[in-house]
Amino acid sequence: MAVLDEYILRAARLLSDAADEDVDALCREIMQVFDLDYTNPESLKYINSSSSFRYSKSDLGMILQKLRLKREDSDDKAFGAAFCATITQHIRRLEQALEEGVKDDELKAVYDSIDYVYANARGYDSYTDGLASYSYGSSNRNDFNDEQTQLRIDKLKHFRDEELRKLKIAEAQGASVSLTASATSNVQVTLEATFEQIDKLPETTLSDDEKTLLKGMMGDLNTKDKSKRGSKLDKLLSWLAGKGTDVFIAAMPYIVQLIKSQLS
Repeated sequence: MAVLDEYILRAARLLSDAADEDVDALCREIMQVFDLDYTNPESLKYINSSSSFRYSKSDLGMILQKLRLKREDSDDKAFGAAFCATITQHIRRLEQALEEGVKDDELKAVYDSIDYVYANARGYDSYTDGLASYSYGSSNRNDFNDEQTQLRIDKLKHFRDEELRKLKIAEAQGASVSLTASATSNVQVTLEATFEQIDKLPETTLSDDEKTLLKGMMGDLNTKDKSKRGSKLDKLLSWLAGKGTDVFIAAMPYIVQLIKSQLS
């Protein structure tokens, strides 16, 4: 579970009295972790006071809405494509059920409405693996619990990431073909510009050591020895296959252009 999702769940559970946690402590923890534009006007009175301001459930409710908006904005930017948006809607419905502590037949109804979509859909063959309640004739209420809800959320997030990866790879390949196939195009992807794109990747995507390694392997492709270039390219492509979509997008246009120029 992502950090943002975890705090949203904790806040929602506490507001519904389903968690034994201090409201003030949780609010302060959230405000320290996230850059949220929220200030209770009453807290200003305590700035020069020996007493300390304490957050209330009302504050927590406002902070929770800020967190949800932050998550919605992040997901909209990353998964705005139509096919990803549908999966996101199903993820949200499961997350809402988890936050609200939905149980028994009501939770089964949520499962059913989502399971029927993915259980027999092409490309989602592994969806039902591990789903204890994927037996619609069963009335075992132990099959409807937080663990099963979270499992569905994790599965759908995995499928959503895969869909986005396919889209980004297709876009990168299309851009590369368009760039190199046009005889009249004056656009060139230079090694220096590619290095700049690699350096812009966050450390969560690629560490500094990995960036140095990638740039070194790309620089090695400029060798005139075709046999060496082929083996170096195979090594680079194998390395890229284990990295994220953002790394692929940053490196691939230059690689395609270089190969095209060396073959012409």
